[in-house]
Amino acid sequence: MKDVRVQVEGLAEVRRNLKNLDPALQKELRESFVLIGQDIANDARSMVPSGGTGKAAGSIRAGMSGNNAYVAGGKKSVPYYGWLDFGSRKPKSDGSRETGPWRKSGAGPKGGRFIYKSISRNRPEIRRAVNRAFEAAKKNAFK
Repeated sequence: MKDVRVQVEGLAEVRRNLKNLDPALQKELRESFVLIGQDIANDARSMVPSGGTGKAAGSIRAGMSGNNAYVAGGKKSVPYYGWLDFGSRKPKSDGSRETGPWRKSGAGPKGGRFIYKSISRNRPEIRRAVNRAFEAAKKNAFK
């Protein structure tokens, strides 16, 4: 499966310099990025069909680890999330291929149906939000 990313060049350097100025600024930038991820997660959740429990949609979440903001789906209690979003490329033991619920939708393993689709269709807003977060951090750094 290929990752869909919005990469911010120089993010590590910016965060390091903000931390040197004021550790609270680095925290502010992280929180901004998680909020951007939450918007993507909310959009992705809205596309997940309800199977009655809502567990698959509820498993989509945003977070941040180091310099990487992310949106992920699935968890231990929702092990089928990957299949629901991307289908399966692995043959079953009987040799047939499991195609997933995205069959004939034009989506599938290459792009998924929820998270990556949400990132792709919201890419301009993601860029604007990242720029706003940097501008706010820069403004607060020089108060």
